[in-house]
Amino acid sequence: MIGRRARWAALAAALLALPACGAAEEAGTAGAAEAPYVIMVSAGSDAGPVTDQLITGVNSVKAGVETVNEAGGINGRQIKLIESPDNANPTKAVSGLRAQLAKEKPDAYIVTAGTQVSSAVAPILNQNKILFMNSANLDETADPKQHPLAFNLAASPRVVVEDYLPVFEAEGYKKIGILHGNSPYAKTFGELAETVFKENGYEVVGNVEYDSAALDMTAQISALRDAAPDVVVFNAYGAPTGYVLKGMTKLGWDVPMLGETSVASTPLVTQEPPDGLLGLPEVKNLKIEVNAATVYDPAAEATNKAVEKMKALGGIKGAMVNVLGYDGVLLIAAGAKSAGSTDAAAIAKALEDPKVNGNAGTAVYGSYPYSADSHEPKLPRGTHTFVPPAPIVNGQMGASK
Repeated sequence: MIGRRARWAALAAALLALPACGAAEEAGTAGAAEAPYVIMVSAGSDAGPVTDQLITGVNSVKAGVETVNEAGGINGRQIKLIESPDNANPTKAVSGLRAQLAKEKPDAYIVTAGTQVSSAVAPILNQNKILFMNSANLDETADPKQHPLAFNLAASPRVVVEDYLPVFEAEGYKKIGILHGNSPYAKTFGELAETVFKENGYEVVGNVEYDSAALDMTAQISALRDAAPDVVVFNAYGAPTGYVLKGMTKLGWDVPMLGETSVASTPLVTQEPPDGLLGLPEVKNLKIEVNAATVYDPAAEATNKAVEKMKALGGIKGAMVNVLGYDGVLLIAAGAKSAGSTDAAAIAKALEDPKVNGNAGTAVYGSYPYSADSHEPKLPRGTHTFVPPAPIVNGQMGASK
């Protein structure tokens, strides 16, 4: 009797265990299918002077998503990409983000173009504990005390500025003229350039700001010419780049010009007429600042893999600095893998480890040296170099079409 009861008890336990196990497996499968890792990206197709940068940046995020999903996703969760059609307008970006939060909270948010968009969404992302990969370079999103879940992807303005110094030394330039726009980044560039150049023993004979919405820069250029610099350091993106270069030609000012990374990102200086100025007098005195990824290297596997992905999605307009969104996605995946979690705080903590941010398979910079004290990539001096304008095809010089 006792044996019979024992057998019935064992059978009952086994029968109860079977559906429980099956339900758990189904729940796990369904949960994985129903719970993707959601990334929202500021997007659009008509953003005025930053349209090319925005479209390219969004394509870079899409390429990053494909790369990570093909490798199994974010800790097994496939990435779902949501585009905010805000056209780099900060007001529309905020509205789009709030509307999305009312429906489904994204796990991460990426801005690929528009400093003002980054500034506008950063407080909301911080409040809602959403991971933020920022292709702009803002002081607040570089500070973990203010925004612990935000990371700047762009090289710091100081790195960009300090990489001018070897050129000054090599060419014997002593008197420096600075010309920059009036956007938040451009103002920072102008102020920092003057500080760094003076700190290193160079004389800044003029620091002139122009209105980025203006159609003629000759008055500002004329004022700078009167200061007689040995070289002009300038910042511009999109149409203002053309107005600056045409203004120099109009005034007949034959002076060396060093355009920072935003100039290199402008297709106007790397395309032949009628679309660009390549080969014309406007660019004969110009050298542009680029990173290593912009110069094709057949041995750069991670970079070339990213380029091929983006070519299939519509190509790259401008230099590789426009595709930081790709690296943002791969950094998220690397942080999650290291942390063993998709929790935003855990990923952020993991990304502060050089072993993580330096081994993510990123394409633009091989490493993003973050730390617990700074979420700005502390890239080393020499990250950028200056080269004469040349055709850039799919983000790179010297690559085959």
